[in-house]
Amino acid sequence: MIQTDLFKTQFIPAAKNSQKLMIVFHGRGDSLRPFREFNEELAIPEMNYLLVNAPRKFMKGFSWYGEPPFQKGGVLKIRNKLMLLLNQLEDQGWRSKDIFLLGFSQGSLISADLALHYPKKLGGVVGVSGYFQFFPRWRQSLKTTARRTPWLMTHGHRDDILNIEDTRYGVRKLKNAGVPIDWVELNKKHTFVEEEYPIIRKWVRRNLF
Repeated sequence: MIQTDLFKTQFIPAAKNSQKLMIVFHGRGDSLRPFREFNEELAIPEMNYLLVNAPRKFMKGFSWYGEPPFQKGGVLKIRNKLMLLLNQLEDQGWRSKDIFLLGFSQGSLISADLALHYPKKLGGVVGVSGYFQFFPRWRQSLKTTARRTPWLMTHGHRDDILNIEDTRYGVRKLKNAGVPIDWVELNKKHTFVEEEYPIIRKWVRRNLF
């Protein structure tokens, strides 16, 4: 089990005894509820899951940070809070190198931001239909551990919320900075589709041990 007072969470234990953990971050206006069967959908028996609710109420769900012009401050604030969460997890025996981050849309951005600034190697980062927040002098603050953590980013050609070209541009910037990203383009809108599960499953299993 995992204990934290930082966020509302739900822990889903692995089907097999394992210390591998995936932290799942939902998109804006959503919550952890749609991911309650994510363990069955992703079908990786060695993986434990920690589903996390964003702290800000937004419409019928939650948001990780505010809209422009308040986005940057919100990203920094949630980054600091997620750093504390990772520290708590390490204190409870979860090694950072065994922790994967997976986020959709806003959740993808905070996963990427956290991995770029966390001072230890993570198991991996999976971003679905997401984008990036590049702060001034971001290359100077980029942790070397971000270059040792494997990344997978997926996006849809028909995404009408987050233009794929913007995400392509961000992926190119990170690749040029030495971040190892596998980039997958799909014929989808701004959503999580069935065909992504085997792509993510295969990628995670490749980086699991």
